[in-house]
Amino acid sequence: MDKNSPIAPEALIEKLNNAIASTIYIYDLNEGLLSWMNHYGQATYGYTLDEIRKMGKEYQIRTVHPEDLLGLANLMDRIRDLKDGEALTLEYRLKNREGNTHWVSDRITVCSRNDKGEATAFLGVASEIDQRKAHEETLQKSIDKLNFSLSAANMGMWEWKVGSTDVTWDKRMYQIHGLKEGENIAATLLKVMAPEDLENARTKIKESLAEKKDLYLSYKIRLKNDEVHHIRCYGKIINENQMYGVAWDSTEEVMTEHQISEARAKLISATKMAALGEMSGGIAHEINNPLTVIQARSFQLLQMVDSGKVDNAKVRQAADSISRTADKIARIIKSLRSFAREGTHDPFELAPIRQIIEETLEFCRQRFYNHGIEIELSEIDPDLEIECRLIQIEQVLLNLLNNSFDAIQDLEDKWIKISVKDFEKNIEIHVTDSGRGIDPKIAEQIMMPFFTTKEVGKGTGLGLSISAGILRSHGGQLMLKKDSPHTTFVMQLPKWQKEN
Repeated sequence: MDKNSPIAPEALIEKLNNAIASTIYIYDLNEGLLSWMNHYGQATYGYTLDEIRKMGKEYQIRTVHPEDLLGLANLMDRIRDLKDGEALTLEYRLKNREGNTHWVSDRITVCSRNDKGEATAFLGVASEIDQRKAHEETLQKSIDKLNFSLSAANMGMWEWKVGSTDVTWDKRMYQIHGLKEGENIAATLLKVMAPEDLENARTKIKESLAEKKDLYLSYKIRLKNDEVHHIRCYGKIINENQMYGVAWDSTEEVMTEHQISEARAKLISATKMAALGEMSGGIAHEINNPLTVIQARSFQLLQMVDSGKVDNAKVRQAADSISRTADKIARIIKSLRSFAREGTHDPFELAPIRQIIEETLEFCRQRFYNHGIEIELSEIDPDLEIECRLIQIEQVLLNLLNNSFDAIQDLEDKWIKISVKDFEKNIEIHVTDSGRGIDPKIAEQIMMPFFTTKEVGKGTGLGLSISAGILRSHGGQLMLKKDSPHTTFVMQLPKWQKEN
């Protein structure tokens, strides 16, 4: 130290000793006892240096947590091998005079050697780390809960160093993909992942990185036993260089979704077949009437041929009548075929609103006429179109018309009105019948699956639920107009579908 320093070395050491909020001590390796401890350590643990020395080797047994004694004993052997300038750090628990336990981090270095260079004493600086340990314990509990949740959900965790092939998986990730721990992840994924999914995965990852958004990914893998499994993956960008995420085997989930889809299709088919059964009499009448016209016109032509008196004007008139009637039958058959199809996978196409409504009415007009139900159709712009799955929209409209039929067929005043409202981006098809509305309590449940107000055997309770689902798949919705004096359902649909 500089001899011109205003503070003597001993005084400076004393000031530093008093300023440092850590326990500083010297341990004599030959005696196996503490030879010195600063005031902070004595005050913190409640023992004077004389009391500590009188306890001898029992000091450690009294003050060190039993679970940490072995670690301290092993430390003594390691200290003797320390070179000058090297240090050891150990964390353990100490009890003070009142019996309160505190975590300390102890940094130890050799401070004295004998003539042979053997360590004879070491200097220790012990700092309390209770707060840090409490944070670590809380963090560990959170990690344990997370691992338990991931284990229960059979999820694996992964980490990726962006822009490299450096991918880290936990044990469950290897299990999910049917791989052995330590296998080359990137190379093996190229082999087991479906080629079409591999290209999609690359695209999704690029989008996630470019747009700084979370990654959602699904792909198929072929295990070593040739089983195909579906994997779903979620990732989050932590910083520019790291992405973390989870993955899980969703095979059962995908299969369940497939089964639900099949069951839904069967329910739709059953519902439609029930409707066809209800309308069968009207359909037969719709076809029989034009067939009668065709038969009469054909008989008229045959009579002219047999009598040898062929009137060109009458022949043309009869032929035109047969042609128009055949067209009408064709439209009825087309509607029937369309209604029998499900249409879920049909492409979206532009269709005139008037065509949708008129084709649907062709299917049920006669049935309604036979029961004295009047149908009123408002004026519709022939150029007004929507992008839709035509068959599905006709099915929804027909379902609403059938529901109206069931609701009003026993009323004295029986009518159904169909009107169209044109907005900038949407259109609305209003189906109003002469019924006096729906009870508010029933209205809250009417769109729920299997809810029905019809008698047992006359309804599945699926019509409105399925119809609402079809409109949602089009980006629209099915609504009950609650402020209408009569029962009014509204089909709201966008004019154009958003680009996928």
